[in-house]
Amino acid sequence: MWNKLVGLLLLISQIEVNFSRTAIESPVEWLEQIYREQFDKDYGCKISLGKEFNTKQPLFLVPGTETFYTPLPNTTDLLLHAGEQLELFCTRGFADAKAVPSKTTSIITSCDGDDGFIQNGESYNITQFACKAPVFHVAVRTGGRCFNGASLVKIGFDMGSRFGKIYEACFDENSMQTYYVKHSLSPWNAKHQSTKRPPTFIQGDFYPSLKMTKLYNIESQRKTFERILGSAARADALLNSKQELFLARGHLAAKADFVFGAHQRATFWFINVAPQWQKFNAFNWQRIETGVKDFVARNDLNVTVYTGTYGVLELPDANGDMQPIFLDFDPDNGGRIPVPKVYYKVLHDEQNDAGIVLIGVNNPHATMDEIKDSYMFCKDVSDQISWLKWKRDFIPGGYSYACDVNEFNAVTKHLPLENISYLLT
Repeated sequence: MWNKLVGLLLLISQIEVNFSRTAIESPVEWLEQIYREQFDKDYGCKISLGKEFNTKQPLFLVPGTETFYTPLPNTTDLLLHAGEQLELFCTRGFADAKAVPSKTTSIITSCDGDDGFIQNGESYNITQFACKAPVFHVAVRTGGRCFNGASLVKIGFDMGSRFGKIYEACFDENSMQTYYVKHSLSPWNAKHQSTKRPPTFIQGDFYPSLKMTKLYNIESQRKTFERILGSAARADALLNSKQELFLARGHLAAKADFVFGAHQRATFWFINVAPQWQKFNAFNWQRIETGVKDFVARNDLNVTVYTGTYGVLELPDANGDMQPIFLDFDPDNGGRIPVPKVYYKVLHDEQNDAGIVLIGVNNPHATMDEIKDSYMFCKDVSDQISWLKWKRDFIPGGYSYACDVNEFNAVTKHLPLENISYLLT
C-alpha cells in the first residue's frame, strides 16, 4: 500500500502540474484525491463510517488481536482487499439474528471483493452487523502506579481475554485528580466520525460519596466558591454563565482525537476531565487540540500525547488573601478535586526523539503580571511554533505558551520520560 504511495509521490515530484482552483484548491487536496481514487481501485470493500453506521457500530479489529483497524488518512473510510479478514465485536451481541447467532459477541468476516462481507457462506452489507446496543467501555485499575503513587487506569473495551485500550489515566485516589492521560495520535486520526449528541459522563467508583454531575453545575460552584472565599459577592464576581465564566468538564484526551464513535464515547469518564474555565476550554484549548491533530497529520507523525494538569488555582478571598480553589470543599475537611492552575499537552515523537509541550493558563481573571510571576514554569519557545492558530496572549481565553518537554517535566515530575533531544516544531 505504502509503496504505491511513495511511487506516486516520486512521480509527482518529477512533473509540473497546473492546478485548477475551481475544482481543487491545493496540491495537498489534489494528492488526496488521486490517493483515494487509487485506493478505491485496489480495494474490494469500503466501509464509510460517516454514512453506514449509527451508535450501534461494532468494534473493527485485526482478527484475534487488540489492534483496531485504521481508516484511510484524512477520511473515515476503512478499506479492505478482497479476501481480507476483519473481526467485529459487540458487547451484547449482534442485532440481526439471521446474520449472526444472537448470543455471539465476536465474528471474523471477510471482504467479498464487491463491498460485501461473508459470514457463514453468505454475503452481507456491513450494516447488517450492527450491535444490539452501543459497545460499552470500561475503566479498570491496572494495579500499576504513576506520579505520586497515583493509580494507573486503563480505559477501553473488555473483550474477555483481550482489552482494547483507548487511553490510560494517572489518577490520584486521595485528592481525586487526574495528573495526566496518555494516548496516541497518528495521521489517520485527522478525521473522526460524527456523533449526534454527547453521552452522559460516568464517574464509576473513582469519586466515592460525590455527585460529580452536580459539582459541575454553576450554582453548586457558586456555593463552593462562597465557602472557600468567605463571600457571596466574590463568588458572584468570578462566576458568570453568560460570559462563559464557570468551570466546565475539560477533556484531557479529546473526544475528537478518536476516529470511531465508540472510542469517542469512551472519553466521557470523569477521570478524563478536570475543572476548566469554559472560556479557556472553548478558545485557546480548542485551538490547541485542533492544531495538534492537523500538525500530526500534515507531517505524517506518530506521537504519544500526554495531556495533564498542574498546580492548584488560587483566587483572592474577601480579604485579598489567596485561597486554593476546589470543585468540592468542606470547611472542616478541606477540598477535593483541585481546580488546575494550568493545562498541558505534551507531544512526544519517539521515532525522531523530539517533543514539545503546549501549556494553557486556567485563570481568566489573572493579570499579565500574575501570569509572569506564577504561571510560567519554563522558558517560552512559542516563537518557534508557527502551526497553531491560537491567540496565546488572550488571557480570558487562556493565556498559552510552549516549552521544552525536559524543562517542564523537571518542574512537574509527572511523566516517565527520558531526556528528549529535539524540539518538535
